[in-house]
Amino acid sequence: MEKETIGKDEIKEKKCYKVKIIVVGDASVGKTNIVYRFVNGQFMNEYSITIGADFFSYNLEFDDKIFKLLIMDTAGSERFRSVTRGYYKNCSFALIVYDITDKKSFNSIKQWIEECHNYANKNIHMVLVGNKIDLNEERKISKEEGKELADEFKMDFFETSAKTGENIEDIFLLICEFLSSNIDEGKYDLNDP
Repeated sequence: MEKETIGKDEIKEKKCYKVKIIVVGDASVGKTNIVYRFVNGQFMNEYSITIGADFFSYNLEFDDKIFKLLIMDTAGSERFRSVTRGYYKNCSFALIVYDITDKKSFNSIKQWIEECHNYANKNIHMVLVGNKIDLNEERKISKEEGKELADEFKMDFFETSAKTGENIEDIFLLICEFLSSNIDEGKYDLNDP
C-alpha cells in the first residue's frame, strides 16, 4: 500500500483518529531520519542532535479510516532523558530504535522498554526497529538477535534503512492496521481530533 497525501475534504468525510507515537532509542541510531523519511520521503545527510523532542504530523488513510499520526522524535542523549519522559503520556505506540552497527545501542533496548513501562500508559504497543541496514557490511547485531529480543518482549520487529527507505512505510502501515482492526473489535477507542 502506498501512502498518499489526504485532502481536508476527505478528512471531513471519513472517521478520523489521532494516534500519538513516540520514537526512542540511543543518540545517533537514526530516529530523526526514520521519521523524516516517512513524513517527507527524504533522507537528511547532515546530522543534527535532537534537543528534547521534535514533532511531526502525518495523515494516513487505512481501511476507510484516517489516522492522524502525531509522531514525537525524542532525544536519545542521557542528558535529555528527564525531558523525554514527559512525552510518553497518552502515546499508543513506541518505536524503539537501535543501530544494527552499534552493539551499545542494542544493549540499551531493555532500558528503553523499561522506560516505556514506567512512563507510558499500560496499553502502549512497542515496535522494535533495527535501523541502518544499508550498512549491512558493518553489522554487529544479526537480524535473528533483533527478532529474538522482540519476541521476548512481545514486540513487532522491523529492520529498516532510513537512507534507502526500506521498510519505513511498513512500520506505520502496521500501526494503522493494528489500530484499525482493534477499533473495529472495540479494543481501542481513539478520540476524534
